[in-house]
Amino acid sequence: MSSLVLIDAGGTIASMPDADGVLIGRDGSAGLAGTLSRPVIERQAYAGLSEDMTMVDAMRIVGLIGEAAGQGARGVVVTHGTDTMEEVAFLAGLFHGGAMPVVFTGAQRAPSLPGYDGAANLRDAVAVADREDARGIGVAIVFAGRVLAARGATKRDSSAPDAFGPESAVIARVDEQGVRWSSRPIRPAPLPPCEPDPSVHIVSLGLASGPELIDAMVDAGARGLVLEGFGRGNVPMSLLPAVERAQAAGLVIGLASHCPEGGVAPTYASGARLAQAGVIGGGDLSARKLRLLLAVALGDGRNGAQATHIAQAWLTS
Repeated sequence: MSSLVLIDAGGTIASMPDADGVLIGRDGSAGLAGTLSRPVIERQAYAGLSEDMTMVDAMRIVGLIGEAAGQGARGVVVTHGTDTMEEVAFLAGLFHGGAMPVVFTGAQRAPSLPGYDGAANLRDAVAVADREDARGIGVAIVFAGRVLAARGATKRDSSAPDAFGPESAVIARVDEQGVRWSSRPIRPAPLPPCEPDPSVHIVSLGLASGPELIDAMVDAGARGLVLEGFGRGNVPMSLLPAVERAQAAGLVIGLASHCPEGGVAPTYASGARLAQAGVIGGGDLSARKLRLLLAVALGDGRNGAQATHIAQAWLTS
């Protein structure tokens, strides 16, 4: 197979209004392949809005990407809902190690609304996935004329067509004149195939946050936890005993920043204490992406020590 594969994974680009004009997902294909000027092989992965996706749904997309790569596809385009696009694209990137480009795209405005942006985004995504010089970029998001590496891409606007950023994640721009590359993403080695463990949760901290949510995650049987801290990965010092209790219960704990750029580092006292205690610093990953890395590291029943080794090796490669 040397053709392009289009994976339909629902979302706004495939949505439709109900009797009250509220957007809902379709039951089947949106027929997006028929809107393209070149033939593609279409695969249906998910029909619905992305906020309802499960880990099983996400891994079905990952599986179809792997199948396309194994069959020698030139490239893959995934149409997907924007709410969880950054997460599923990152998850796909954890497993995809080949040269075949994988491009996620979607829409902020539905096909039934004025200003529908899905057609242009899909056209751009196909143009990128079809290029020989796109080979080796891994997984990217194409949206509003920009190509963003999946590792750094974040949905930064809930409604505007220019949904994804930041600028530091942009590796190319695409328009009617073609694709103009500005950089190539660094790609860690792919992780071994597994079923991610969904029992990894995020605790987002705010002013004067207490230990209750951390203790509740332990009581609920979580196997992993990501703390979304302040700034460089700082947390209230009063939370450190709860973190130690969670570690003693066997949880793998990661640390991310609520800031969209800059990442975490053990610069301040609380961050240094967490690092000394073996909490995994997520670097530049958002809490949502660090959660997925830990879920994969804990996949297939791996224990905490194995998961910690896998996650830290990926983060430092």
